[in-house]
Amino acid sequence: MRRAAEKLITGTYSVCVRLAKVCVLGLACGIVISASAQEADQRQNTIVGIGVCPPWNAQSGEVCKYSVETVVGAFSDRLGIEPSETRLMFNEGASADGLKRTITELANKLDQNDRLIIYANLPSKGIDLIGDGSQSRQVLELWADHEPETADTAIENGIWISAPAFAAMLHTIPAGEVILILDTSNSDTIDPDLLESHSTNLDDRPEVLVTSAGAGQKANYSSDRTIALFAKHLAASLETTTGSLQQAMMLAAAGTRQAAIPICMDLKEKMPVEDPEKNCTQVPEIHDPAGLLAALQLPDLPEDVQN
Repeated sequence: MRRAAEKLITGTYSVCVRLAKVCVLGLACGIVISASAQEADQRQNTIVGIGVCPPWNAQSGEVCKYSVETVVGAFSDRLGIEPSETRLMFNEGASADGLKRTITELANKLDQNDRLIIYANLPSKGIDLIGDGSQSRQVLELWADHEPETADTAIENGIWISAPAFAAMLHTIPAGEVILILDTSNSDTIDPDLLESHSTNLDDRPEVLVTSAGAGQKANYSSDRTIALFAKHLAASLETTTGSLQQAMMLAAAGTRQAAIPICMDLKEKMPVEDPEKNCTQVPEIHDPAGLLAALQLPDLPEDVQN
């Protein structure tokens, strides 16, 4: 299985990956790895899973919960993350207040010896800032009992949070490294430099941002609609890939892109007029200017998995 997947990633198509601010093909990643990133394997891992399927969405809340549990479980098994270092927030538990409590707890607990991994599966949308669509702000839709009238009022009332505000919250946590994976319904307006260029950026800290879809693309569900498509492939990649976390991420991106093709074709046949401005082609993107993922070597697989 792994051999076939590796053949797929270097085969007939490319995966657009932002590493060291260049777009590369396949696994040809010429990057400079920082000294901090080279010491990555010595860090203590903490993982946070956030899953929100709001009640006004057609998708069951169990889908987001299952997506998060699958990805967090795969990371925990592969990296040996203990339950005491795991934080899970689902639906009603993933409110703005709940997020703030978790961030505050981690800010008081983690230090330079820690690596923070966050996987968030939740809806998001872009707000047009000046009316002509040329500038937008990404909003992460945390839990609410009822759909807010507008995204602006949801932010003003502290129900939802903008992506830059979320970045600011993460920068209050003094972890040595951060890996943020946003598996959102509309990730195209998220600035790839969200963490790196934020005004409260911790300049010396390696930070990674992975989005489950590229500009103008939707994030799909699996063909049976039981799990987010990228979550499915990321978990499978973590369970089977040898080498670095970069290789696992790129394999997951490649598998997602390939699997999205028939799903996209089926969606277009069934719902040809649904949100025509969004493209259901899905190519996840990775922004890793410090080369953290390439430096983070995954523990060896058990022999029965390798064989």
